[in-house]
Amino acid sequence: MNFTELSFVKPPTKELRKSSDPLLRSVKQVEKRTFPAGEIFDFDSELAKRTTHFYCALKGSVGNSGNLELYGYIVFVRSRLITRIHKVCVVEEQRGKGVGKWMLGLVLAELRKGGAGKVDLWVDTNREAARRLYLSCGFEERETVHDYYSAGRHGIRMEAALAN
Repeated sequence: MNFTELSFVKPPTKELRKSSDPLLRSVKQVEKRTFPAGEIFDFDSELAKRTTHFYCALKGSVGNSGNLELYGYIVFVRSRLITRIHKVCVVEEQRGKGVGKWMLGLVLAELRKGGAGKVDLWVDTNREAARRLYLSCGFEERETVHDYYSAGRHGIRMEAALAN
């Protein structure tokens, strides 16, 4: 994959609050196709919070939202003590091409530069590709919680230290 063709941007939150925003509509469609109903992220309310950060990997002209192709997105919440990644999603057609690793690398570099000490996330034990991705980006498995997502769906908390 040629990542020079992609942009990794933080869309203006005010624009995203408009229900007519094509990027947000696209993100919501990908979210519904990718995650179980109980795990659908509430973009409308969560993006309004000042601690929520949302980045998208896009192909196309950023000035022309109708000409953008969504490749993936990451949502994280930053606090003083820890940063928690809530969503890492790559559009199905782009999976296995390094997009997730590229996005995570950019986010982790930004967090490191901003002084974040550590970052964590939760992943379903059955999402093998996601677990491999996180391990390849420096995350370590810290704990497993049975029935974290629902009955029979266990979660693993993974953490990466960012401070030198």
